[in-house]
Amino acid sequence: MPDGSLNSRGIEALVEPGRVHRRVYTDPEIFELEMERLFGRAWLFVGHATQVPKPGDFITTDLGRQPVLMTRHHDGSVRVVLNRCTHRGVKLVAERQGNRPRLVCLYHGWTFDPDGTLLRVPVDEGCAPGFRLCDFNLAKAPRIGVYRGFVFASLSPTGIAFDDWIAPMRENIDDIVDRAPGGEIALDAGMHRYIFRGNWKMQTENLVDSYHVPFSHASTVNRKGVQFSRREGDDEGAKVVDGQRTASQWKQRRSYAVGYGHGWTSNTELNESGRSSAVYDEYRHALISSVGAERAEKILTPRMHNSLLYPNASFMGLNMHIRVIKPLAVDLTEVNIYPVRLIGAPEAMNARNTRLLNVTHAAASFVQSDDLEAFGRAQTGLRSRQTEWVDISRGLGREEPVDAPESIATAAGTPPTVMRAMATDELVVRGQFRAWLDYMRVA
Repeated sequence: MPDGSLNSRGIEALVEPGRVHRRVYTDPEIFELEMERLFGRAWLFVGHATQVPKPGDFITTDLGRQPVLMTRHHDGSVRVVLNRCTHRGVKLVAERQGNRPRLVCLYHGWTFDPDGTLLRVPVDEGCAPGFRLCDFNLAKAPRIGVYRGFVFASLSPTGIAFDDWIAPMRENIDDIVDRAPGGEIALDAGMHRYIFRGNWKMQTENLVDSYHVPFSHASTVNRKGVQFSRREGDDEGAKVVDGQRTASQWKQRRSYAVGYGHGWTSNTELNESGRSSAVYDEYRHALISSVGAERAEKILTPRMHNSLLYPNASFMGLNMHIRVIKPLAVDLTEVNIYPVRLIGAPEAMNARNTRLLNVTHAAASFVQSDDLEAFGRAQTGLRSRQTEWVDISRGLGREEPVDAPESIATAAGTPPTVMRAMATDELVVRGQFRAWLDYMRVA
């Protein structure tokens, strides 16, 4: 049993090959270290460029514990700055989003450009000798990376390069963006926001857990063992159970771990030849007109279900959305879910996608409400000290290496090792904890 210390050796003792200590979910001191060592260093999803389309537009969010602004500067560039006035530390902008040509602090009126440049200090005759505006610009995120409009930032000036970190997951992002006939997506169709009483890692683990579906989401499965339709144009969804056993279709799903905590699950075989509706057919025609029939067929063949860009973002290919995980406390997590709008697609198709997302991933929906109940019960159950360990050993030793896609090797130089397992195994969860240790053991 770990001795309770949180030095490097003590942290390493919390994670074993097939199990983790319950403290990683329940200890407030560990949570504080996560905010410093993991969320203070890792590449984190901030937002999408379409959320700030015009100069002066902004959104506010948090990277770990640090409030930030993503803005569109007057020169058209996207910036990420800390949402803290450099005078007395007041949070500069409280709104979730909006447009301000200038950012003015409500406390003493200090005024900044959207890129964080301090422009004006009222009653400046009171400033100390040698005071210079340029010494009080808003702090900037030390590093920013952008891929296909998705903006990421790291609060650390050092660490893994963005291109290396994102390389294993480029195809997962492409998988969604390429579905747009215009070749671009937008996150401007609103959002769902909910808070659950549980540790943030419960959500990251659940995203790549196919084991829980027949049980947690039993209410979504009919008497034939088939889930309800979750895509426009489908009459029904995937077959999950066959009598009292997992359906053969579900067993064909695979999970992949690619390093850095990233991973994904493949999609379930669906009736692609029979997928049709007036709305879907119009969308399919628009995509074919844009990219050609052969390319459209490849794009529309489902390959990936849930993809996790560790530690705080998920891209889902079935009910198309982006999910952002925001830790608030050791036992409190906020999740933001953004529908994906396909630019160039018929508006009816985008409307149907958003409506389906309301059915599956709103806080009171058929699917998400089941998961939130499980997270809350898990956090309560982990208070028990009679069982100290959490098991994550499903499939341990059954993993197999597979060839990395050429795109990964080209982007990152040496391709990472890609491991594959059954999607009902816990391969990707173990990969998350390997990354967790890499961040947490370094002071």
